[in-house]
Amino acid sequence: MCRPAFVAEAEPFLHIKQGVNLCVQSALSDGQCIPNDIRMGPAPDGAGGGGEGDAARFLLVTGPNMGGKSTVLRQACLTVLMAHLGCWVAAEACSLSPVDRIFTRVGANDAIMAGLSTFRVELEETSLILKHATARSLVILDELGRGTATFDGMAIAHGTLRHLALETRCRCLFATHYHALSREFERANPHVALFHMACAVDEGSRAVTFLYRFQPGACNRSHGIHVAKLAGLAPPVLEEAAAASQALEDEVEERRLLESLRQVLRARGDAA
Repeated sequence: MCRPAFVAEAEPFLHIKQGVNLCVQSALSDGQCIPNDIRMGPAPDGAGGGGEGDAARFLLVTGPNMGGKSTVLRQACLTVLMAHLGCWVAAEACSLSPVDRIFTRVGANDAIMAGLSTFRVELEETSLILKHATARSLVILDELGRGTATFDGMAIAHGTLRHLALETRCRCLFATHYHALSREFERANPHVALFHMACAVDEGSRAVTFLYRFQPGACNRSHGIHVAKLAGLAPPVLEEAAAASQALEDEVEERRLLESLRQVLRARGDAA
């Protein structure tokens, strides 16, 4: 536990060193929770830090199902909330600039009596975030767009990502399984940093070991088939699902490569 340090006149930032999610820690019988660092925004003079990629306030988070993405998102919110209440926080060190509001879009809930589907509720909550979040806000978004068709959901997630990262410029943790969203920000940039929850996968046995480490870089696969094995799905179902998944991945990759080739040829034609 540590006393958080507020830096009032700084650009918006949040730096948590070796922090844990207290709710998860209290639920574990031995209380042993893997700590992680969360760094959003540049460290002001005297606040410490300054590693590569710290300038980005927006963290795009990928990783496998059950890998700990939602836990890290909630950890950030819980730490900031406790800091503003005057509490000590569950971390080795924590420094931040004041947050005006915390916005969350997590979980999947409908509103049957109001006639609202899960996806409609998700969009209405996202709309409120886009309208009211400021550069001083903290936002967490967990798998935005999963409640509709893949391409519609990814398009909505992409538009929301760009607005929050480039227009609002708030501190944001955005967890997604739409791996294509990360390609735009693979090169170092001051707006969006890529992070993932690490895991170790044995492709032969489809065994997955979750490491629960929040690390830089993107994860290109969600390892859903491996998680399905953990859940006890029958081997014939897993085999058929794996074949279908590979076929879809190959088709999408082929289309991406063809589009890249078209863009290169178009650019050469314009240059000529």
